[in-house]
Amino acid sequence: MGNIYYHGNIIHGMYICAMKVEQEIKQQHFDSPQHKAGMNVIFTANWLLNQYATALKPIDLSLQQLNVLAILKGQPKHTATVNVIRNRMIDRMPNVSRLLNKLMEKKLIEKDRDLSDQRVVYIKLTEKGAKTAKVGRELFQKVTYGISNEQAERLNAVLDELRK
Repeated sequence: MGNIYYHGNIIHGMYICAMKVEQEIKQQHFDSPQHKAGMNVIFTANWLLNQYATALKPIDLSLQQLNVLAILKGQPKHTATVNVIRNRMIDRMPNVSRLLNKLMEKKLIEKDRDLSDQRVVYIKLTEKGAKTAKVGRELFQKVTYGISNEQAERLNAVLDELRK
């Protein structure tokens, strides 16, 4: 999937994305390179979230829902406790229960209480959930960013350094 250029801007998915953050947010001056980098990371993160949301829309799944399905798919017997899911999520949102209820409504997961400790709830991926996770992963992987693998490796290193 190649980029389409229009008057110096790259067209991505549903909207045009200018090449520089200054043009996108219409701010020509930043207090420091650190401030500009922070704004650029936030802006780019939101742009990426939009790309994934658009990609997952055909299967009516949010990125957080796909994340839960992927976590369960990687667990023994496709089952995990709510706490395991909460701790492994990319977006560590406080209201995981609401997210799990939505997945249950879609019949992608099932809940089961531990017989010896009623406070422990096990979440299990259904067959439909496993199929949806597979399709979601395929859609997720189709999102491209217009950078090479070498550039992606450098970006990963900088972002890892940022979180230290």
